Amino acid sequence: MRTLVTDLAEIAERVQAQRDEFDVMRYRLQLDDGLDDAALDTFVEALVAPIVAAIDCTRCGNCCRALVVYLEERDVARLAEGLQTPFERVLEDYVDVEAAHTVGEWGAFKHKPCAFLRGTRCGVYAHRPQTCRDYPAFTPEFRWMLDDLLDGAPICPIIYNVLNALLDHVDRLTASS
Repeated sequence: MRTLVTDLAEIAERVQAQRDEFDVMRYRLQLDDGLDDAALDTFVEALVAPIVAAIDCTRCGNCCRALVVYLEERDVARLAEGLQTPFERVLEDYVDVEAAHTVGEWGAFKHKPCAFLRGTRCGVYAHRPQTCRDYPAFTPEFRWMLDDLLDGAPICPIIYNVLNALLDHVDRLTASS
């Protein structure tokens, strides 16, 4: 396995330098009709596991600074419970429903960075939205998530390291289909 990179500035530089390599990988994986989605997902999950285990998200928190977090009504209810604040107050203080509706979502946090970010840690971790719980997601249907993953690579050490490691396997994955 390649050496893991966690420095955000270095990751941003590497992503820029590797953009063409990543685009070719995306193109090859998405256009290979013989590549089985379930088999690719299984392979990617095995590749992801040791990287997720080796990188401590609580030392970074960059996703909380950079991403728009989309919410569902149940996320706001969970936050309200955790904050011991009325649902309507959480909605008013933290959620932009109108902007989220323009992109087909129920709601989104108003603030970036996230209002609940404390240093590099989530101040409402036990009550965080489902989107935050799932991030970064690689499966199901990894190959159809590649566009979003490539967008996330400069801001997330886990995403970058997974995509970087996958570069070593693309020839074998696409040749076997």
